[in-house]
Amino acid sequence: MRLGNIRIKKPRNFDHHFLLLAIILTVLSLVSAFWLDHLNYSQKKISYLPWVSLTHLKEKTAPPSPEVKVFLADFIQQHLERNGISPDSISTERTDEGLVYIAVQTTATEYTKIKDKFMAAIKKKKIKANLREEKSQSGEIVVTVELREKSTTSGWVVFRYTAPVVARKAAKPSPLPATEKKEVSKKVALVIDDMGEDLDFLQELIQLKTPLTVAIIPEARYAQETAAIASKNGLEVIIHLPLEAFNNHISSAGAEGLIRTSMSPQDIRSILEKDLNLLPQARGLNNHMGSKATTDEAVMDIIISFLREKNLYFLDSKTSPKSIAYDLALKKKVPAASRQVFLDADEDRSRVGNRLLELFNLANKNGQSVGIGHPFPETLEVLKTYLPRAREYGLQFVPVSEVLKR
Repeated sequence: MRLGNIRIKKPRNFDHHFLLLAIILTVLSLVSAFWLDHLNYSQKKISYLPWVSLTHLKEKTAPPSPEVKVFLADFIQQHLERNGISPDSISTERTDEGLVYIAVQTTATEYTKIKDKFMAAIKKKKIKANLREEKSQSGEIVVTVELREKSTTSGWVVFRYTAPVVARKAAKPSPLPATEKKEVSKKVALVIDDMGEDLDFLQELIQLKTPLTVAIIPEARYAQETAAIASKNGLEVIIHLPLEAFNNHISSAGAEGLIRTSMSPQDIRSILEKDLNLLPQARGLNNHMGSKATTDEAVMDIIISFLREKNLYFLDSKTSPKSIAYDLALKKKVPAASRQVFLDADEDRSRVGNRLLELFNLANKNGQSVGIGHPFPETLEVLKTYLPRAREYGLQFVPVSEVLKR
């Protein structure tokens, strides 16, 4: 090869290098094209290659889908209908966690007829069933079947029917059935925080006829009236003590009687004495806010010591995962409890029902549980629905004072 009078000698391996480079670039281009096309396919956009979903390849090894429990509910309903139960007599509820609750209104004759078939069908599905029969005050028989898969509760089937009338020769009433005498050992304590501003909401809680606990902010407008009415009507009263939060400039703004970590022991003690004088019905105390104060040992030591002197208990609202308050209370021999579930701590009030069922499940698992709710209309509606049915879950609502660790 010549360039003018200059002769350029082409390298001997030039053609080989050029070919190799061309192959590499071609492979990279193909890989990129394949990758981009598959990316479009996975995002449900336009793709040009016949990609095949790998879902069916994983079916044999993938863990069970959450829809398994939903399928179980459908299976149970179909089984009941095949055995003569009217679809109108069956109602099914499902939670986001996959738990199912099936209520069946039937008769004594129908229940006796289908009981053995139903239990056999459940057993065939490899579902463990714990059956409990109780008689309500109205004379209705309530049969609760707890469904469990691998030691985990999947849901409940509850049969209701009117007890058949049996003629009695003796005028003297017979003793109650053993199932009615048996006390429910699994307990749920539910606290309603931020009370003291709405007496109408308090009346709604009283109408639930359930031994709840009300946490009253001492400086609230109707704090003293709330404590007096609640105590008179069988609700347990505790002080809802405002404590400093980490985002104090936002959430604690305007909070009357707020205890700050910068206060002297004398000032903290003065606030505690004043609050107890305002709410002498109080059996204990829990923190309002307090994500900062409950991590401060000096502040909590003053508060816990005050509770020990006054023979009061402490409930840690657990507004901070780093709270030392509960452990410190037990260390100083003050009866204490710790919140497990917030029913409505965020703006998604549609999940209140699911969180209450979570509280029920914790009680079934651990023997007891403690939850906290707030005076919201959505929370009240859920309580009206589920609190009367607590015994169907094998649970009993109690004040916080009955679930304390000592």
